Amino acid sequence: MEFFNSIDVDNIGRLRNVVWLHSHCKAAYKQFHDAICFDTTYLVNRYNMTCATFVGINHHRHPILLGCALMSHEDINSYKLIFRTWLEAMGNIYPDAIITDQCPSIKPVIAEVMPHTIHMYCICHIFSKLSLYLSGVRPSKIVRGEFKSMVLDSITVEVFERKWTEYIAKYNLHTRNWLNKLYSEKEK
Repeated sequence: MEFFNSIDVDNIGRLRNVVWLHSHCKAAYKQFHDAICFDTTYLVNRYNMTCATFVGINHHRHPILLGCALMSHEDINSYKLIFRTWLEAMGNIYPDAIITDQCPSIKPVIAEVMPHTIHMYCICHIFSKLSLYLSGVRPSKIVRGEFKSMVLDSITVEVFERKWTEYIAKYNLHTRNWLNKLYSEKEK
């Protein structure tokens, strides 16, 4: 197999989802399936289809492409199809860990399709949302900087918990739903 592709169409023949990968992706995945990133934030084409990538890291710490997908919807059914198809193409070898954005549709799909894979959220995506979800909190640059420092520099769970409590109290963020949800999923 040089090139694998799977095309999903609806009942009248319209394109819904596509998964593709080269045999080099499959060979690389056999060696480097410990942690992968599934990213849907890369690009949306003129047909409003999301381009998703599966990316791993090789032994030189370089990113390696492990497959791609076009998705017409970012819903549970599309994610199930994409992940199941990609895993089948990869010989049903499950990654040890997968990193994604916080899309609510991905979480239950990974739990179902990859039950033994550790699911984590991408810190870059979380940090990119700070301006939106901490809007109105002043001084904004310091607030965002303290958040990043708290997350990145807390060496133990106890230190993080203490810093989180102090941060929420200092800026009166008890009613910020995004922060409350983020805290409830902190293990991710």
